[in-house]
Amino acid sequence: MRPLFCLLSLLLLVSCNSTSLTPINTGSDPKWTGVEHYEVLVAVLSYSPEMRALFENEMTAALKKEGVNAVASYTVLPSASALNAEVFSKFLAASPKLAVFFAQAKVVSKEETNSEQHDRSIFADLFGEGQWDTKFTAMMESGLYVNGQTDAVWWNRIRLEADDAKVTEVVERYVRNEIKAMKQGGAISRLR
Repeated sequence: MRPLFCLLSLLLLVSCNSTSLTPINTGSDPKWTGVEHYEVLVAVLSYSPEMRALFENEMTAALKKEGVNAVASYTVLPSASALNAEVFSKFLAASPKLAVFFAQAKVVSKEETNSEQHDRSIFADLFGEGQWDTKFTAMMESGLYVNGQTDAVWWNRIRLEADDAKVTEVVERYVRNEIKAMKQGGAISRLR
């Protein structure tokens, strides 16, 4: 009876989890040895200023927890249009101890499903009665850039699937995944 209860509990937990992260590829430049005490600008290109701030704040806090000096880009570059290669190049050229963590969603798709449709008529379909659930899928790409190198010294690509209503959970899981991948790739230890 006990194994059955454990199995049912596990299935319940798995079915309730509405966020999935599927690794695609990750890597690190073995030539990059790192300089102690990098200052990392955390920049996340997002569809809204609120989402950008949420992602950047969470990633900045996670890096600081790992002993890395980090700042959210929206605090110094409020316009999302400033998150581009030219601005990052000028930023990195200012000091060999600067780095940029940049993340963005390359391909995003949304799927809306209507559950609990009460009236199965043509008018119900037109007016969208019932409860609508939105699930999105995104190809997330992130990279760490340092002074003197044009290519990323660390990178990660994942496929993210999540319910639109669980934004905070999605951000937290994504950041935990990034920190884990950065540790495994040696990026965290080289940034300190």
